[in-house]
Amino acid sequence: MTPLPIPLQEIPVTDSPYVLLFGGVYLLIVLGIGVWGYLRTESTEDFLITGKSIGTWVLALTAFSVIQSGFGFVGGPELVYSFGTTALWIFFTAPLGFIITWVLLAKRMRLLADIRDVLTLADGMYVRYESAWVRGLTAVAVIVGVMAYLATNLAALQYVMRAIFGLSVMWGLLIGAFILLLYSMLGGMIAGVWTDFVQAITMIFGSVFVFAYALSFGGGMSSISHNLATADPAFISPFGAMGAPTATIFTALGWWILFSVGAAGQPHLVTKFYMSRNLKILRWGAPIAAATYAISSLLAFSTGLSMRAMVEAGSTAAPKSASIVGPVFVLNHTPGAVAGLILAALLAAIMSTSDSFLNIGAAAVSRDIPRALGRPIDDDKTELRVTQAALAGLTVASTLIVFYSQTLVGILGTIGWGFFAAAFFAIAALGLNWKGATKEGAIAAILGGLAVNLFYSAVPHIADTAGLSGVSDFIGSLYPFTESFPVGTVALLVAIALFVGVSLITQDRRTVPEDIAVLLEG
Repeated sequence: MTPLPIPLQEIPVTDSPYVLLFGGVYLLIVLGIGVWGYLRTESTEDFLITGKSIGTWVLALTAFSVIQSGFGFVGGPELVYSFGTTALWIFFTAPLGFIITWVLLAKRMRLLADIRDVLTLADGMYVRYESAWVRGLTAVAVIVGVMAYLATNLAALQYVMRAIFGLSVMWGLLIGAFILLLYSMLGGMIAGVWTDFVQAITMIFGSVFVFAYALSFGGGMSSISHNLATADPAFISPFGAMGAPTATIFTALGWWILFSVGAAGQPHLVTKFYMSRNLKILRWGAPIAAATYAISSLLAFSTGLSMRAMVEAGSTAAPKSASIVGPVFVLNHTPGAVAGLILAALLAAIMSTSDSFLNIGAAAVSRDIPRALGRPIDDDKTELRVTQAALAGLTVASTLIVFYSQTLVGILGTIGWGFFAAAFFAIAALGLNWKGATKEGAIAAILGGLAVNLFYSAVPHIADTAGLSGVSDFIGSLYPFTESFPVGTVALLVAIALFVGVSLITQDRRTVPEDIAVLLEG
């Protein structure tokens, strides 16, 4: 969901042969998928949207896996361990995001791919608003968000490679990035979709196994609840231990809006609809994705609560960092085969999600920016090669950022889920359902949403890094909500308000192509 936290360097290096075996097998599988994808790739359409070839289960599980990503193994257990049941408002309501996304976008985006030449989100937004500015701003936002996700994921990847294979951090980064680059360049989105599928299957089975072991480790839910309640009753209260009840309810609502509604603004999810074989297979995608997401969330729920209960009871040592609760639990309290499966799943989550971002980022560089500037690459083979070159460039740039500047990684880490939600939910999810949307409204929504996100998230971090704590404190004082209320939700709501307000003001300039008008009515 959000970029993985950098404290994954605390994951211990394992000496289990099972972990080494599962990790090695996974890397061989993804390389094999990359070669297979290469043999099936003949055009830019194949490379970016799989030639519209994927079926119901692959689409649904791919959608679930790119949203859950490494969050279910790292960020999720950290939230549950730190705040108790507060995090459940994310895990067991976020699946509604798939329903919302499918209802608002699935059919319309798939039809868009039939009636127009669209391969990227920016393509779709250009067709809807007939504006090079909308296309260009969409592409720029995608590139910035992709660089942020790639840098933070590669920063995490180096420590996971060290934990599995015993490599140094430097070699973990370089080898991991090279393998990611190799299979991404070879297979494009065909490889990405099928590695997402492998990741999803691994996550589902691994989560069920870990859930059983976590409950056993904690002595069952009654024992876990008793230990947590003894330490702090708020841990098992309806809204957890995040703060005062009223503020916590407000915060929980904010996170729910961000993760449920904001899902329809994630480009690596919504562009998957272009790839479906036909409209019929979209029918069952949402419930399958939602159900599998809920199942995979059992891992975060059980490991976070069980580890916190046993720490509070004095039965196990506290982890060095809350961000490694999930990996530490599976390494220390599950059989080697289960630990190997979960560490391989974490590796899969990082690499498959990175591959999805690489593909949409490369397309923004090679296709969206040139077209926004009025200089499209007309030859398909040339466009495909430029896309592959852009993919390589993004991988190398992100690797160099991680290698040379942890400070920049930290700044980029402030840009995540909320960044994309604010930039794209209004223009895509609302714009493809409302004829009254205008290009002026779309431009205002993108700029306004991004401005709020960067001002309250990235700028304070930059100020702190530069030693200007006064600037950071001043910006914090301007934030109208509690510190725990997500900035991404504020940016998302601002973007929606701007989108609707500016569109209403500029109705006299509204133009909707005839075929797009028919699509909007459907």
